[in-house]
Amino acid sequence: MLSFKIQQAMKRKIGLIILLLSVPFSVLAQNATDNETTKVNRLIGNWTIDLRPAPDAEAYFQTFKVTSIDGNTFNGSFYGSEIKNALINNNWPKLYFAFATSDESNDYYHSGYMENGKLYGISYCPNREFTAPWIGTKK
Repeated sequence: MLSFKIQQAMKRKIGLIILLLSVPFSVLAQNATDNETTKVNRLIGNWTIDLRPAPDAEAYFQTFKVTSIDGNTFNGSFYGSEIKNALINNNWPKLYFAFATSDESNDYYHSGYMENGKLYGISYCPNREFTAPWIGTKK
C-alpha cells in the first residue's frame, strides 16, 4: 500500500492538474459569453432602414431605434411606433430578431437578422396585403 505522504502528494498533483485543465475552459466559456453579449448589444442604437417598395425605387428611409435589451427581448421604436413583442434569437451565427408595431388601423410584423454590421429584414402587414424587404445601417 502507498504511504500516506505519497497518497497526499498524488491527490495534490491530481487537484492541480484538474485546476489547470479547467482554467482554459472557463476562459473560453467567458469569452463565448462576452462575444454573445457583444453581438446582441450591437443591435442597440439608431438604425436607418431603407424601406423602398422596389429595387429600382427611390430610397425611403425610416428609423429603427433599439433602446435597451433584456435577455432575449428588446425595447425601442420603428417607423414612429413603439416596438411590441420583441424577441432576439442569439443561438445562430447571425443575430435574429422579430417584433411588431402598429398604427391607428393596422398591425405590422417585422423580422430580420444582423450580418456584417447591417440589418436585413422583412415587414408584413396582412390587412394591407403587403410584404417588403428592407436593409438597415447604423447611424
